[in-house]
Amino acid sequence: MIQYIKIIASLLLLSLFCMSCTGQPEVGISEDVIYERPMPMIEYEYELGPGDVVEIVYHYTPKPDTSEYYLAVGDVLKVEFAYHKDINTRLTVRPDGNVAMPRIGDVHILGLTPKQLQKKLIKIYAPDFKDPVITITMIQYNRAIDHLKKAITTAPRGQSKLTTVRPDGYITFPMLPDIMAKGKTMPELGELATREYAKLIDNLTISLILKVMKANLVYIMGQVEKPDYYLMEGPHTVSQILSRAGGALDTAKLNTVLVISRDKERRPWGRLLDLEKVLSEGNISEDIVLQQYDVVFVPKSKIARMNLFVEQYINRMIPSNLLGPYDLGGRLIDGSVIEHKPLIR
Repeated sequence: MIQYIKIIASLLLLSLFCMSCTGQPEVGISEDVIYERPMPMIEYEYELGPGDVVEIVYHYTPKPDTSEYYLAVGDVLKVEFAYHKDINTRLTVRPDGNVAMPRIGDVHILGLTPKQLQKKLIKIYAPDFKDPVITITMIQYNRAIDHLKKAITTAPRGQSKLTTVRPDGYITFPMLPDIMAKGKTMPELGELATREYAKLIDNLTISLILKVMKANLVYIMGQVEKPDYYLMEGPHTVSQILSRAGGALDTAKLNTVLVISRDKERRPWGRLLDLEKVLSEGNISEDIVLQQYDVVFVPKSKIARMNLFVEQYINRMIPSNLLGPYDLGGRLIDGSVIEHKPLIR
């Protein structure tokens, strides 16, 4: 009699669980928000990440510049004295910004215009010469472009250079401090690098080409054969990434597949898709194109959740010897157990 009571109690517990299975799906979003048509895609641009390879193409167009020129390190100039030709000299701006002037010694000239330098030298030499007349002639200037050309002479494609986003997220451009590239789009990185180069070189523009993508990742988890992250080298739909993950398990509930994306403000938002229609009816309206860093979750079916409940809360909690020959996994013939298994699996 006691065994009958225990079995009845177990069956009641199992029945209550089965009734609870008719509620909301495991992902916590009610089925009434499954869309007949895919939601419109967000305006989307690829964000750079570690391992991405970028090609920098340089465009330099020499043209007249009406703005004043400021002396820089490496500039070569000629200083001539109208009435004292014996001290005429040719100078190169040193890394410390100084030049060595005859009779005077070091004079700091970095950042001055040629006119400002002329006035400064007239003032310096006024105590030695009466009304000195000094002429400044630029011999070599704007040397930054020469240094840049040397930095990219090894590029097999001409005036360009390949560079890679490092694991720390930074990227190296010739002659510039390291720039944080992780999380930036290609246009954003191009604008930033162009502004930095403009501080060094006039009339220079750059173009960026994404040669190798390593951060275009999508994640798939849940009831699939190989849950993992996958690199998308081109557009991928949900069904295509599902196939790369080895397909869905028998325990999958394909009519409520959850896809978590991000909007323009990087806030997460989710969509429920009915992949059963895609796979059984060819309804591609549910098979949306995935975006970078999307997360695809394939939930368990109701029967799979019921089996998990039985395994966790009945098989592992109720000793099998209390259920005796009436174990739901065995068969009773003529009062004898001829096949005994654990409770329903």
